Amino acid sequence: MKLKPFALTLIGLSIAFVSMPKAAQAASFSVIADGLDNPRNIAFGADGTLYFTESGRGGDGADGRCIPSPSAGFIPLCAGQNGAVSKITKDGTKTTILSSLTSLALSPSGEQAAGPADIKFDSQGNAYLLTGLAGDPSNRDTVLQSPDLGRLYKIDLVTGDLISIADFAAYENANNPDGTDVISNPYAFTIKDDIAYVVDGGGNTIYSVGLDGSGIKNVNAFPLKPIDRDKLEYPDLGPDIDPTGLPVTQQSVPTGIVVAPDGSLTVTEYTYFPYPEGEARVFKVDPLTLDTQVIADGFTQLTGAAYDPEGNLYVLQHINTSEWKEIQQGGIITGDISGSLIKIATDGTRSTIWNGNGLEAASGITYGLDGKLYISNRARLAGTGQIIAIDPNATVPEPSVTLGLSAAALGAASMMKKRKPKELVKKEVEVV
Repeated sequence: MKLKPFALTLIGLSIAFVSMPKAAQAASFSVIADGLDNPRNIAFGADGTLYFTESGRGGDGADGRCIPSPSAGFIPLCAGQNGAVSKITKDGTKTTILSSLTSLALSPSGEQAAGPADIKFDSQGNAYLLTGLAGDPSNRDTVLQSPDLGRLYKIDLVTGDLISIADFAAYENANNPDGTDVISNPYAFTIKDDIAYVVDGGGNTIYSVGLDGSGIKNVNAFPLKPIDRDKLEYPDLGPDIDPTGLPVTQQSVPTGIVVAPDGSLTVTEYTYFPYPEGEARVFKVDPLTLDTQVIADGFTQLTGAAYDPEGNLYVLQHINTSEWKEIQQGGIITGDISGSLIKIATDGTRSTIWNGNGLEAASGITYGLDGKLYISNRARLAGTGQIIAIDPNATVPEPSVTLGLSAAALGAASMMKKRKPKELVKKEVEVV
């Protein structure tokens, strides 16, 4: 198989404040891989190998494999064969396991791709691959000629063979479980007791899938989030368009899922256009019934969740403000696309572990056995995506020394850049 060019960047950053005592706790930031196309979700194999998906950069539309985007002002989404699944061993060696997989992205920027979306392992070490879609599923097999999108596969990591386990695009097209627009974009999944639980950010649903070949077992829609229209802030869409006259979907748009320490499922949401700030929720989901319960609120555009061994929950904010304020559809960055990593302790206390400082438009997070959180960074962009690691418990020396090291590290980064928990309660155009 063709191996994709790959850059390993050995950059570490530490940030501390002068007021912090000697040997205080801070977080560290490292770039593990760079130059990626729309990297998405991450998983570790039993031997410590890190696996990740790249949704690719789509196509140029010359072959006619394009559909209107449901979330980007109807910029065309065009298909191409450049999605991938790769691995990085503990010694830093990178290998592409699968290449030339179908990718669907905004043309010509390659932004907001759907394609290889997530990879996970069951209790026997078998690997499974989820593919996204981000569009009307009725166009998948016809216009796009890409029947491999919108599915869950069992994958042979040696041969690269794929066996279809479930077809979410077909299910959405036939059943439309949430009763709103017919859109499908399987975004992430987790495995518990050899059942896969898949969140569909286009269909606003969660599925349970038997990995024994029994297929889709259950499905449930996430609840809408009504917000008074006069509280929604809209972009300027030009003199001919009054954004307040656009339909408001109130859809949830689930994006991240992880098994909680008590055996339930934890799901994060992105929210609907115009992506209101401070309105994204975290859900607790019963794995048997798929019933949902809001356990935390007040976030902005969440795209992932992970637990540490102590039961602390970490959630990932894609961008800290409504995305349209910082990046134009089509990938033109006009503002600050900084995101945040937020810790929710078992008692519900929240603290921001990392804010900006290289964390940008991230999507997908997992906890490593080394105590670091591995994240897909710049996950909606082609050519500049990264896999990063944030250590939430890094110990730093005295403030004066720490600040010096930080400045040096930041300088190096600039040069190289060229090329059981308790209930957590505090107090829509689709996501890509």
